[in-house]
Amino acid sequence: MKKLLLFLLISILFINYSCDSKDENIDSKTQVNFQLIGKGELIGNSLPQQNLAITNSTQWTALLNTLDSNNNTSAGFTETNIDFNQYMIIAVFDQTYLNGGHSIDITAIDETSLNIQVNVENLSPGNLTTVVTQPYHIVKIPKIVKPVVFN
Repeated sequence: MKKLLLFLLISILFINYSCDSKDENIDSKTQVNFQLIGKGELIGNSLPQQNLAITNSTQWTALLNTLDSNNNTSAGFTETNIDFNQYMIIAVFDQTYLNGGHSIDITAIDETSLNIQVNVENLSPGNLTTVVTQPYHIVKIPKIVKPVVFN
């Protein structure tokens, strides 16, 4: 009987410890609201496929100059004057395609205790054209001083 009670006590402690350690591994996420700056397809510009977290005006100006080198892409943006003391920019650029109809979307941005997680989705072509294009999506979020991870 004593062995059975001891076994039950150890089992309960082990189960309780297992549940507690699983809870510690779950990192809570807080959704970060973002505002659209620009979304579409670059035509005539060629950037490397990349994901960017822009935290200062020097980086932002360099990107705008690159985007506007062949076409005035930034003219279609909701804003170009960003207060980098309060905000940061998240920008994703897909690969260059030999046809149109491709899209890249920032679907969610979450803050965890360790980082900022940006969820990116590439959408399949719908309406194909014969124009060389490169999808992009640029958003503004409140400034958060953590590493940015793109999923």
